[in-house]
Amino acid sequence: MDHNKQKSEEKKQPPKSIVVMGGSFNPPTLAHQKILIAALEALNADYGVFVPSSHTYVQNKMRKLKHPKEVLSEQLRLQMLQVMAADDPRLGVNDLEFHRTEKAYTYETMEAVQAQYPEAKLYFLAGGDKVEIIARWHRIRDFLERFSIITIRRDGENPTAAIETHPFLQRYQDRFLVIESPEGIEGISSSAVRDKLRFGDPSAEFLCHAGVWTLLQKNGLLKKPTIPAFRDEYRFLSNFWDAPITYEGLTYLNNEAAFQAQKSVQPEDKLAFTALGSSNAKRLGRKVPLRPDWEDVKVGIMEEIVRAKFTQNEGLKQQLLATGNMILEEGNTWHDTFWGIDLNTGEGENHLGKILMKVRAELAESGK
Repeated sequence: MDHNKQKSEEKKQPPKSIVVMGGSFNPPTLAHQKILIAALEALNADYGVFVPSSHTYVQNKMRKLKHPKEVLSEQLRLQMLQVMAADDPRLGVNDLEFHRTEKAYTYETMEAVQAQYPEAKLYFLAGGDKVEIIARWHRIRDFLERFSIITIRRDGENPTAAIETHPFLQRYQDRFLVIESPEGIEGISSSAVRDKLRFGDPSAEFLCHAGVWTLLQKNGLLKKPTIPAFRDEYRFLSNFWDAPITYEGLTYLNNEAAFQAQKSVQPEDKLAFTALGSSNAKRLGRKVPLRPDWEDVKVGIMEEIVRAKFTQNEGLKQQLLATGNMILEEGNTWHDTFWGIDLNTGEGENHLGKILMKVRAELAESGK
């Protein structure tokens, strides 16, 4: 049947049963689409509707997850859901939560959908991991008197047992339907997509609907391949990595000691840093009398010391070159927004990362 014709007929014949799927959809994934379709088929329902959360809700959620910059706009999330829903005439999108000024509660969302379809039986789609908190939902007694809940069993969860053993929920067992998770959604989630986008991993494409992926790319959300922090296999990029360097006639055990020594006013005071590990060098650097021109010269000094590290240590040079064209970011949790990027806020000038990329480019050019 022609898509537009079928949509037109749906408007003439209001659906008798509707499954409502709320969420951030930041971004929507193939799992969202498959789960909603599975719920429709399990209930033989007429219509499934995605109800994306407001920008404020998603903003607060991402702030708690320490990724405040990874908030897609309401308009983009709506477009993505519309593209995904276009695959199946039973699917639709409702932006009713976008226009709320007060906090959005699931009960009020369901009330609003019911007002649009007064004759329909409504089901709310909830993940099996949410069963334990359903009893604490706003106006849950009124909710279960009016609406039903369909839950998905995933990854060894047992929502049926959770419902049957809960003192309150067991009284409303007939308002719950538990279905099996559809095949092919293992490991697919919005957070998995965001992780891959953050690191510039193009395999994020396989977690998304083709139309959603096109919109993500069009809006520049796939970063270039990135090393977001100098940890684990990339710890060698840190100034705290033990690698001897000689700088201005003195040999230090690591870059941090060499850099902190340059704060000293008196040349002889630098000697105290030559035998120090990185942590002790940083502590001593906070105590020495600071040369008056430090703020003007510190970036240039850091560049010279980083260059010394990778030109004087052949193994580290090859490791740096092996990072190719990846973006280097000193993501940190100690709120340094000058040398790196604060992972709590996503803010930072990343001067150390920029210096490392500059030195890498020089080394690559000199090796040609």
